[in-house]
Amino acid sequence: MAYFEVNGVSKSFGSNRVLRGVDFSMEKGEVVSIIGSSGSGKTTLLRCITQLEQADEGRILVEGEPVFDAAETKRLSKEEKRRRQLNFGLVFQQFNLFPQYSVLDNLMLAPRLRAKKEPDFSKRREELLAEIKEKARAILEQVGLTEKAKQYPCELSGGQQQRVAIARALMLSPKILCFDEPTSALDPELTGEVLQVLKNLAKEHITMMIVTHEMKFAREVSDKVVFMADGVIAEEGDPETLFQNPRSPRLKAFLANTTL
Repeated sequence: MAYFEVNGVSKSFGSNRVLRGVDFSMEKGEVVSIIGSSGSGKTTLLRCITQLEQADEGRILVEGEPVFDAAETKRLSKEEKRRRQLNFGLVFQQFNLFPQYSVLDNLMLAPRLRAKKEPDFSKRREELLAEIKEKARAILEQVGLTEKAKQYPCELSGGQQQRVAIARALMLSPKILCFDEPTSALDPELTGEVLQVLKNLAKEHITMMIVTHEMKFAREVSDKVVFMADGVIAEEGDPETLFQNPRSPRLKAFLANTTL
C-alpha cells in the first residue's frame, strides 16, 4: 500500500475537461515533481488533491484512508472536510501572508485557532501558546529566518516571504507538503534561496509534491517526476531515466524546449 494515492481523479470546468482520470502514488518521504506545459492540468491536480477544488470523480488516500471520495463528499460535514484537508500543507505561487501580522504571528495564527478548539484550552492556554511559539521559532530557524521573526511581510524580500509561507505550511505538521510553482513569482536571483530550503526539507525526508518549471531542481532533488499533458499523466519515473530516455513523444517535445 502506497503512502499516498490518487485514483481516477477527473475535473471539468463547464465543457472543458481539465483532468481525465489521473492515477499516481508516492511513498512517505518522497519528493515528487509534477511538470508539463501550461494548461496540462498540473495546478488543477494539486488544487484537487489539497481540496481547494472538488474533483468530479475519483478518490485520494493517505496511509490507506480516504481524504477525498467524490462519491461521498456531499455527505461530509464541514468539520470532517477540514480535518481531511489538514493532511496537506500548500504553498502558493503568491505568498498569501497576512500583511498586518509579524512573521512570527503569521506562523502562529492557524495553530492558535486550532488550539482554541481543544476541550482543555482554557486550563492549558499558556502552556499551549508557549508550545506554539516555541515550534514557530524552531521552524523559522529551519528556513533561515530567525532574525526576521518580528518583521512584517512588507519588510521582506520575495524570497524571504516565500520562505515564511513554507514555514507557515509546516506549522500544522501536514503529512504531505504541496507547492504550486513556488519560485514563479520570484526574481531569478531570489529563486536559489527558496530552492535551497526545499532541498533541505528533502534531506529531512519530508514528503513533498511540487508543481514546478525548475527542471534542474526536479532533476537533482526529486525521487520521482510526473509529466502531465492534456489532463493525464503521460509519463512518470525517476528523474535520470525520464529526462535522458523519455518514451512519450509529448515529453520529448517538452524537454526539447526546456532548459535542463
